[in-house]
Amino acid sequence: MPPAKKSRKLSRKDLNQLKEYGELDPFSNLGEENDLDDLISKAISRSGYGRLTGTPSLSKGKSKGHSHRGLAISKPLKASRPDAYSKLLNSLPAAPTTMAKRGVATSDDEAEESDSDARMDDDEDAPAADVGVEYEIDEVEHGAEDSESDGESEDDSDEADTSDIKDYMEKHVADDDSSLMHRRLAAVSQKEYTQVAVDEPLLGQAVLYSVEGQGVRPPNPDSINPRLAKPLQKLNGGQDPSALQQRLLGWFDQYLDVVYADRSFAKEDEITTAYALHAMNHVLKSKDLERRNKAKLSKAHAEGTDAGELRDQGFTRPRVLIILPFRNSAYKVVEKLFKLASGGQDMNAPRFIKEYGPAGYEESVISKRKPDDFRKTFAGNIDDGFRIGVQLYRKTARVYTELYHSDIIVASPLGLRMVTGSEGDERRDFDFLSSIEMVIVDQCDALLMQNWEHVSHVFSHLNLTPKKDHGCDFSRIRQWYLEGTAQHRRQTILISDYMTPEIQAVFNNNCRSIEGKVRIKPVYPGAVTDVVAQVPQIFKRLSVKRLQSAADDRFAHFTDHVFPELQKSATGDKHTLVFVSSYFDFVRIRNYCRDKSCSFAAISEYSTTSEAMGARKSLYAGELGFILYSERAHFYHRYPIKGIHNLVFYSLPEHPLFYTELLNLMLTSNDETASPELLSCTALYTKYDQLKVERIVGSQLASQLLTGERSQFTFA
Repeated sequence: MPPAKKSRKLSRKDLNQLKEYGELDPFSNLGEENDLDDLISKAISRSGYGRLTGTPSLSKGKSKGHSHRGLAISKPLKASRPDAYSKLLNSLPAAPTTMAKRGVATSDDEAEESDSDARMDDDEDAPAADVGVEYEIDEVEHGAEDSESDGESEDDSDEADTSDIKDYMEKHVADDDSSLMHRRLAAVSQKEYTQVAVDEPLLGQAVLYSVEGQGVRPPNPDSINPRLAKPLQKLNGGQDPSALQQRLLGWFDQYLDVVYADRSFAKEDEITTAYALHAMNHVLKSKDLERRNKAKLSKAHAEGTDAGELRDQGFTRPRVLIILPFRNSAYKVVEKLFKLASGGQDMNAPRFIKEYGPAGYEESVISKRKPDDFRKTFAGNIDDGFRIGVQLYRKTARVYTELYHSDIIVASPLGLRMVTGSEGDERRDFDFLSSIEMVIVDQCDALLMQNWEHVSHVFSHLNLTPKKDHGCDFSRIRQWYLEGTAQHRRQTILISDYMTPEIQAVFNNNCRSIEGKVRIKPVYPGAVTDVVAQVPQIFKRLSVKRLQSAADDRFAHFTDHVFPELQKSATGDKHTLVFVSSYFDFVRIRNYCRDKSCSFAAISEYSTTSEAMGARKSLYAGELGFILYSERAHFYHRYPIKGIHNLVFYSLPEHPLFYTELLNLMLTSNDETASPELLSCTALYTKYDQLKVERIVGSQLASQLLTGERSQFTFA
């Protein structure tokens, strides 16, 4: 039995809510130009999709000499509407009629003809010239419209059948108003997932966050666009996709949000090729769909028929955003995108090669004494303020296109922040991020050494309702853009050498795809196994009450227990290095030591070369009590500090390789008079440092150090 029809009558409370949140003005001039929110609402109203549709006729009435048959929203709505307003809009039922003329209800056939003619008359590249949304007060009693439903429930008539779509990409972006889709949207909004461990012997430990019991699907039957097959083979040196690429593409192609935390320079080429292929595949399939729909519209226009609703676009053109830390990384990725777009041809873009290429920054220029990962990270142009647009054509690609005319945007967080600005900036602009359907963030570990707040800022400005229409065709905009649920159709891919709380926070709060998400990280053997120096390594677990007070508890332990020992060593063995992972902790300790008039030096990423060299010489000569050393300084410089006898990890490093390097410095760079019995290493950690501890002591021993009865463990 179909559910009973809900009343179409708007109560006084409903009208007051519309007036409060929507700035509803019953006496607004219906002929005035409407803002973007009005156009969006009008587009939803004309589509008959969801709940924002036209309403039955208004009982005529006059007020102050003005005759009105509709209520028009005349002021902008907020991009993020209050829940009460959203619920009210969702409660508005679909109407059997639409308005062909202002305030005049027409028959269904006449309305369909009017809407069809209007769509055909609109040029594809021209903005829609719609008028404001009109709402009317319903005077019809309960059940008066039942005869018009033809025995079908309202929910059944609104459901879109997507079961016949085979390609996962087309199915993911298709408009779907089914009850299953509403349940999935509700589940991801409330973060209701079912965690499933997936066997991934090649990639590592995989945990799938399933939505509505969807689970792992079989491979996509229409995975790669045929145009990309040969260019991909050329990129792989004439070989088929590697096993690693196949596994990664298998996850990417399901349009899950993916976190892959086992990146390395040995795998870099395979990984970048995989996500460049996925990005190109998404854009080409989207453009092919647009061409097919355009052909249908042209044919229908020539035949004088109605092609129906063909929605395949967003508010703006950019679909894919790739975030990278340095220009050298952007050079490699854009080069791959160009080769995929042009059938494997080499780039012929002198300006791009000059501004992003490796000329003058080759790996051979970097000192051979630096570790291999350092040489590979900083070989090439390492400018971190850039953004470049890539526009795709049928057989080639063009770089340096204006952001609003680009299909793919490759940028650094700082480069984007220079455009998106901050609250209050008059020239800030982030509308070009409104229709991003795929975000790829590579080298997250390097981005953490820059300013992660810029990354968070970018994510907070994705898929917002634009402030201007930018010439979009509202009749072609996908329904989920109009309804404000684009963030649930966006795929987010995060790639890093290791997992951190910052990446986990993005995974928890910004990865909300309706397809679910997966987190992949390796099983760590432990960095302690790579330590060559015969140094006793003491791990001390600090007792903390809660996460919010962990930083204060750690600092209190340092001032009460560690700092007095440092003062004693200042009169004896003056060869101590204090390593601090967080820059905020670094500044806090530095200021404290200055207040105590200690004999020490501080080396951070902001220290000049002469300052760092002077501090290292003084430590080696025994003229300093100790050196404060930040993790970012080690990341950007890898100073070979000599003369370390005592190493104190105020906090464990994010990168496990740094732990091994610093301990091995005690063996390779000490003076010959240092006795092995004088060497010591102390590492402080809390139960909230689970990810760091796992990488350093290994996955098997991590739980023992974090939850064991003892609070001190020694590795020798």
